[in-house]
Amino acid sequence: MSILLKNFAFSAKEFKSIKSVVAAALLIALHTVLAVFVSIQVTPTLRLSVSFLANCAIGYMFGPVMGFVCGGLGDLIQFVIKPTGPYFPGWTLSAALAGFIYGLFFYGCNMKVAENFDGDKKGILKFVDVKFLLRCILALTVDTLLVNVLLGTYWCSIMYGKGFAFYFSIRFAKNMIQLPINIILTYYVLGFVKYIDKKIYN
Repeated sequence: MSILLKNFAFSAKEFKSIKSVVAAALLIALHTVLAVFVSIQVTPTLRLSVSFLANCAIGYMFGPVMGFVCGGLGDLIQFVIKPTGPYFPGWTLSAALAGFIYGLFFYGCNMKVAENFDGDKKGILKFVDVKFLLRCILALTVDTLLVNVLLGTYWCSIMYGKGFAFYFSIRFAKNMIQLPINIILTYYVLGFVKYIDKKIYN
């Protein structure tokens, strides 16, 4: 519990660092670009996107507090630039919670994935950081089930008037299919983020 509280405190202090704020702003911009230009709106209630990776990076680098704030800001900016329907605050809350979850699981964690990006190290497929992979599985599973499936389905039922069960089956199937892909993407993207961070600041 003390480690968790320290992470919250350290995450809140990230707002006092100009470097952290600038980096977070750039990642919010990246999230917006990915959400607007690299996403597919399948139906009004279903969208395929990899913009969550930018939020994962924010959570990993700056923790749950900044992850929560940046997640919400990213959703608001995305809506202003490319609205896909009427504004609904539930989606902003979901985005903020997702950022919080990523920060909760990834902030301050020690990963060895970054070693794979050095040419003199083991090949990228020959080394797996099992502990960090488990973190990715837990974080993405919690986010998928709690935020995307349960909350997302509830928001859809409120916005579009049909029952919870109607949207649940569709969203559950889509998210379960996408979950393994998201886990793998998160594992390697965050490893690359750590590698770049080490090269720039160390």
